[in-house]
This record gives sequence, structure tokens and C-alpha cells, in this order.
Amino acid sequence: MPVLRCHPVITLAHGDQLLHLQFNATTFPDAFLYQAQQVMSRFADRVPIWVTINEPNINFNNYIDNNNILIAHAKVYHFYKEGLGGTGRITLMFANNFAVHLDPNNSSDVEAALRYQEFILGIEANPLSLGENYTSSVLSITGINLIGLSPANLSYINNTIDFFSFDPCTTQFATAPPNDIEACAANLSGPLYLTCVFTTKVRENSWINGGESYAFAYLSPQYFCQHLGYVWNASRLSGIAITEFGFHPLREYARTKDAKRYDFERASYFEDFVSEVLKATHEDGVNVIAAFAWSIMDNNEFGSYEQQYGLQLVNRTVSGLSRTYKRSIKDYVDFFHSSFKPSGAAGMVQ
Repeated sequence: MPVLRCHPVITLAHGDQLLHLQFNATTFPDAFLYQAQQVMSRFADRVPIWVTINEPNINFNNYIDNNNILIAHAKVYHFYKEGLGGTGRITLMFANNFAVHLDPNNSSDVEAALRYQEFILGIEANPLSLGENYTSSVLSITGINLIGLSPANLSYINNTIDFFSFDPCTTQFATAPPNDIEACAANLSGPLYLTCVFTTKVRENSWINGGESYAFAYLSPQYFCQHLGYVWNASRLSGIAITEFGFHPLREYARTKDAKRYDFERASYFEDFVSEVLKATHEDGVNVIAAFAWSIMDNNEFGSYEQQYGLQLVNRTVSGLSRTYKRSIKDYVDFFHSSFKPSGAAGMVQ
């Protein structure tokens, strides 16, 4: 049986903003650097993989925050590599619920899908991995609060992620607004301003794109190989890590304990998605270096224990909060052991 690699990975900020500073605070980059210095100087000799910020591409308050986010990340990268002489790898974790064109024969839908990706992903990923400034489709929008990066800042930011990492929860369909994208982008009070892309879970033939979860995600593994190919070609980095993927079966919290443990939907979700990873790896040459299942146990990340993503069931009605493995974790581990060679991607749980 192959031995899978397992390394500790630390995320410096996963929604817990230091000192309650927002991304737009002028002191944020230096304050974040100070936090990183305290952690890295103590654990850099034992932690080979670092994530600076979790999903900042969807958690900012204003587009101008992007400049601060990218500078803060780059400061940490340069400190680790040049100040500490760190030999590990650093990344920034992106959120990306993929968008495919609703009608592949409609050029406006194709444009809408690409535009969606530029706004949700390219706006931060392109300066980091490609050394490219914000795209003209973003900067040219009427009223957008965003200033292009200076050449000095762009040079400082470029090449400060060692591999691409992203959280793919689901796929949706993108289509252009009825009055076209350019007219929408000029209307500051329009319902689709700024992105000017309409997304839906329903195909043109009236079928939804997959099984429903208890949150926003739909089970859509059929697009994941394409998703991996997109980020692989767009980032041009040496590897891709799937840093958060999981599924919350509809109303799992209301089921009996035995039914919760036999979480067939979640087990199928992981097998289907990892199968698409194998397809992308062997057929398209995508180098997937890790896959993190989300999450190790049912938690309260969204303000309610009713949204359960865990591979372990937590009994909160008894003292000690006993835990019980669900079927999904056993199937997930077995699938990795049977599908990957020792040099392949590592299966992980966060």
C-alpha cells in the first residue's frame, strides 16, 4: 500500500482579522507582517507549507482593498524567504466557484463566464502569479474604487506564491445581462453592477447542475476537471492545491445518528471530485499536489451547527462531545490509498 505524504500546513488568517483591522486599513500590511513574523519565527523549522490569507478575493469590503491584501501577502513572502531564509512554500488561498457559459454557442455567455473569472479570481491571482496588473475589463468600469498597481508594487508582488491554491465548492452557469455587459457596467445603480454577470444553477434545458446541499453549493463534479484545467492554464504555476472542498447533505443535522454516520452523499461527493482530479492529472497534465477535505468534524463556521460539513459526527447532547467517524472519511482515505502512487497528490483533512 502506498505511503501518502502528510505535512503540517498553517493558515495565518482564516477570517480572524488581527486586531480587528479591515483590509483597507493603512496599517494592515505591516500589522499582518508582524503577526506572521511572530508565528513563522517559532514554527518555520517544522512547517514547510504556509497559507497567508484565506479567500481574500471574496471577503473584502471594497475593491481598493485588493492593493493592501496583495502588499500584505508579499511582505510576508519576502520576510519568510529573505529574512528567515525559509525553504518551504507559501501561497494565498483563493475562493473560486467556477462559472461556465450557460450556452456555449452564445458568444455573450462565453464572455460572461470569462468576465466572472476575471473578477472573482484574476483580480488577485494575475498580479501574484503572472505579474500582470488588474485587467482593463475591471479598471474601466464606471465608478469602481480601484487603482492599478504601480510598477514597483507589481514587481514586489509578482512571483510571491509558490503554488496555486483554491477552494472550489461548486460550479454555476454564467450569462450576460439582458441589456449587455457594457451597458450594465456603466449603470452604477444596476442590480448586477459591478461584475455584470448573471449566474444560475439551472441549465437552459431547465435541469439544475447537480444535487442540492443545505447551503449554496450544488454537487457538480462533472465540471471539476475543466475547472482544474482553467486554473492550471491561467496561473502558469508548478502545482495546484485544492485547499478546501466538501459537501453538506441537505438537512443532515435532522437525521438520526446512524443516518448521519452513513453519509453516502458526502462519500460520493469526494469520490466523484477526486476522480476528476485523476482525470485532470492523467489526461490533461495538471499537477495537483494536495487535496484538503473540509472538514475534520462538524463545526460552527457559519453561525449554526445545522450546516454540517464534517467527516466526523460530534454528539453535542452528551458531556465530552463524543466524536464518531462517518462513512465518508473511510471512503475518502481508501480511495486515496487505492488511486494514487506514492509520488502523487496527498489526501488531507482540515
